[in-house]
Amino acid sequence: MSATAKQFRRGSYGLVSDRGLNPRRPVNEDSAVALEDVGLFAVADGVGGQNAGEIASRMAMEILRHHFSRRTRGDRMRYLEQVITYLNGVLREMAMSEESLSGMATTLAVLLLEPRHAIICHIGDSRVYRFAAGKLHRETIDHTLVEAEHLGGLSILEYTKKYVLTRALGIGEEVIPDVKKIGLEPNTVFLLCTDGITRHVTDEELQDLLAHEPDPQRVCDRLKELCYERGARDNFTAIVVRVDSVASRLRGAESAPVGEGRKSMGSALGERPVLPAGSDTSEASEDRKLVPSESEQPLTARLGHSRRAYGVVLLLALLSAIVLFLAGMTVERWRAERGGASLWTTDRAHAYLDRAIERFRAGQYAEAERILEEGMRWDPLNGLYHHWLGRTRFALGKPRAAAESFARAVELGGLEADLLFAAAAWYAAGEPERAHDFLQRYVRAVTVGQASEGAP
Repeated sequence: MSATAKQFRRGSYGLVSDRGLNPRRPVNEDSAVALEDVGLFAVADGVGGQNAGEIASRMAMEILRHHFSRRTRGDRMRYLEQVITYLNGVLREMAMSEESLSGMATTLAVLLLEPRHAIICHIGDSRVYRFAAGKLHRETIDHTLVEAEHLGGLSILEYTKKYVLTRALGIGEEVIPDVKKIGLEPNTVFLLCTDGITRHVTDEELQDLLAHEPDPQRVCDRLKELCYERGARDNFTAIVVRVDSVASRLRGAESAPVGEGRKSMGSALGERPVLPAGSDTSEASEDRKLVPSESEQPLTARLGHSRRAYGVVLLLALLSAIVLFLAGMTVERWRAERGGASLWTTDRAHAYLDRAIERFRAGQYAEAERILEEGMRWDPLNGLYHHWLGRTRFALGKPRAAAESFARAVELGGLEADLLFAAAAWYAAGEPERAHDFLQRYVRAVTVGQASEGAP
């Protein structure tokens, strides 16, 4: 029995994502995100060898999740474009830094709901459809060769062109997404999907399905059945969003939730420590009764205590001075003896690191790993050693060991990119939760660093 759609403030939605049946695609390189509170829904289809496509699509979703996980003010269309520009730079940096991630890219389709409008954005051949008044409208044009050339019927050559992308995130230095804003009417349904859906299901079938099935999740389940019936040759992902209500013009722009200010004030008040009733009087007076005041003690007793106290203090001060003097002499002697040796050790460690980097850049990864492991003995707390060891192991197809090396580099205060490298390595190692953690840390670090520049 299929699940029912999830409800959110504006309506309901359903989601399906599956790797399909093709043995050549053992990993689902599609990803999706649904942020109900802000009305953002997105799908992505990763491109790249091995599982680099999976890494690209998941990073796209996580970065979108991070930047839209809170309410945004101002022009949200412009903000979305800025986030996509930033995302393109991150993916390109990763693809250029790691040979195993070379060619890594992803498509993207986004639906962002506003009170009376919908923002639609896409890059690549993932699509957004709108179903209203019994008609299906395709809101996006695929960024593929066949679409670019506006060809008619499909020959074998043209069929090949159909799946050659002309635009994707992570390919070039700049990416230009197609973004538009359309009016929103009640009882409108949106379908976001990767090409794994549209390869198996025609637009006519999509229209018929949306016309006869009101539940978004059941639509998604039926799309999965159709893909499987027809071979499921590709990963496929779909999100169906039904918008039941649209804000009236009198309400104006979206505002913060009612009571948010009161909650903040309450939190501030709640941080004040509250003492138990009577603690300032009963416990304090009890202490005063147990310890007699100095004025109540006999004069001779007070003088005797003072002499003994002064003697103990003088003795301790003398002993401390002797200990400090001897310790200082020992430290100076150690510095004199070890100064030359420390400098020699540092130079030796740097020499190993330089040789390893040369081997890495020459493609001699096994030799680079050996040199790094040997040289690390001279400087085990150098974050650069762990950074390059991680990159070397990633290139050797050891993602788990690479992830651990990058994580160690982060602990030692390494490069900011080590967080990003660690995320990619954990994804490749099949540890999405750890990857998510490092990716979020990277995004937070970059966001803080760019805050003064006004970047997303």
